[in-house]
Amino acid sequence: MTNVREFGARGDGRTDDTASLSHAIQKGDGHLVFPRGDYLISRPLHIPLQLHGRIGIDGSGGTARILMAGAGAALHLVGTHRRSAHPEHFTDAIWERERFPTVRNIEIVGRHAQADGIYIEGAMQPTLTGVVIRRCRHGVHLASRDRNVLLDSCHIYHNTGIGVFLDRVNLHQTIIHGCHISYNKQAGIKVIGSEIRNIQITGNDIEYNHDLKADTSTDVLFDCRDGTLREGTIASNTIQAVRSPGGANVRFLGAKDHPNAVGLFSITGNLIGSQTRALDLHACRAVVISGNSIYSGYEQALWIEDSEHIVIGANSIDHNPEYKGTSTDQVVLRNCRNVNITGLILQHTREATQPVTTSVEITGCQNVNVVSCQIVNARIRGITLANSRLVRIADCTIQGRDGDKTYQAAIAVQGKCGQLMVSNNFLGRGSDGVFRLPAEIGAAPGNVEI
Repeated sequence: MTNVREFGARGDGRTDDTASLSHAIQKGDGHLVFPRGDYLISRPLHIPLQLHGRIGIDGSGGTARILMAGAGAALHLVGTHRRSAHPEHFTDAIWERERFPTVRNIEIVGRHAQADGIYIEGAMQPTLTGVVIRRCRHGVHLASRDRNVLLDSCHIYHNTGIGVFLDRVNLHQTIIHGCHISYNKQAGIKVIGSEIRNIQITGNDIEYNHDLKADTSTDVLFDCRDGTLREGTIASNTIQAVRSPGGANVRFLGAKDHPNAVGLFSITGNLIGSQTRALDLHACRAVVISGNSIYSGYEQALWIEDSEHIVIGANSIDHNPEYKGTSTDQVVLRNCRNVNITGLILQHTREATQPVTTSVEITGCQNVNVVSCQIVNARIRGITLANSRLVRIADCTIQGRDGDKTYQAAIAVQGKCGQLMVSNNFLGRGSDGVFRLPAEIGAAPGNVEI
């Protein structure tokens, strides 16, 4: 292994070690060990893997720190792979010199407004383990083309830009696991203008990625209005923030003229909340939302529009009564088709943040099933159907809060609706009286008024 101090690096936090560290990268044996210390650099440590060969950067159990006092990324890893992850698409030279660059057990701290942590392009199997990046602009920045990226047990914390930035990258097989990605003002994880397949975001703490002065904030943002992202999971994470203007915990943005751009995704087993919208999905296809505990969608818990083939499973939308404050937690579907909502429990236990006329809104939708759900303490109305057709509401319990004089009805039908089936539900009586469904727009057999 190569001890960077053997190449003249001081690690005293005052001496500019850029030249010494660059020399160690060029002339060392590939395993660069940073002993305990603070290594000040003034420009990126550029690492073209084709020239320098296999490389591993080791911060001696987290005792070493790189202080980036210039613009750009402290570590810039550059590979030459330009094809897929299929074994036949790799040259012998890439396997010999470029595969599996690793960075582990080191801290990177920004000392410049445009300082970034780690920038990776054209790399095969880059692996970051136990890395701390803070007070930079972007933490981990992926661009161009990469394959088989692993981020494990990292802390991407308190940066002015984006924690993990997938920036116009062609990238397959990505795993972000066991990380803290918090207090990054522009987003925790952000994808923009990329071509991505197979991304797993699992077991992370993704929190407080917001800027109260910005127009919008998001913990996890997939912006696919230019590009595509398919095949992945957001599973077993804690994703929460602070109510922010235009904020969302998880936001998918597809394009109306390309509704298949983002999807084939599972959002499962997460704790999500404390933001203006918890889940904000636009122009998606084949998204499964199940097994999540969702709380404090200050305006909406779920907002889904212009989407198709959406499964909303057995989620809880609720609060611990010990938590104070207001939260609306409305569920909104607009201009969607082929949607199943099954086993959802929506229980309003706090006063609404903003005025609403219904707990669940289904507008301009087609082929929607709402089955075996509970809407408890409904706001004004439980479910409002507007300009929708082929909708089934069955085997549900929908009721207002005891003594709530503003509660009007369990179900309301507005606009041009047709082919509705409302059957075998417990429906709480409101000020509008018993639920009636005109025969020309559907049937309502077997309901019980409560």
